[in-house]
Amino acid sequence: MKTIRLILAAALFAIAPALLSAAAGGGTRVRVIMIVASNEKGKSDPKLAAYEANLKRILRFESYRAVAEGSAVVTAGGDASVALTRGHRVELKGEGGAVRATYFDGSKKVAAATLPPGRPTILGGPAWNDKGDVCAVIIVPQ
Repeated sequence: MKTIRLILAAALFAIAPALLSAAAGGGTRVRVIMIVASNEKGKSDPKLAAYEANLKRILRFESYRAVAEGSAVVTAGGDASVALTRGHRVELKGEGGAVRATYFDGSKKVAAATLPPGRPTILGGPAWNDKGDVCAVIIVPQ
């Protein structure tokens, strides 16, 4: 009898996060990191180490630095927005089990993508300054 109680308690403990998520309406937490990509040689921001290889492969710049960051939770059928800097933002829309992200520079739509679950997506953006630097966003559904 004691063994059964222990097994039930362990099972309840194991599924508690899922139950809490369901009770709260669930949803996907999405982290957004705005970066500036530059052709100046130098080290990239250590905060971007996990993404640097993909940034170099996709954007083909020499160095990267984070300039803004935020997060939001998106539920199925819900909307959220992450404000960044200089009027940039990412709008998120829950579409069934997926999340659609749209990157804006002010009122201008820059890029959009449906996010693959648990995998970062990089959306390139407009010029950041007159030195050839550009901005982009890394969007990570968690």
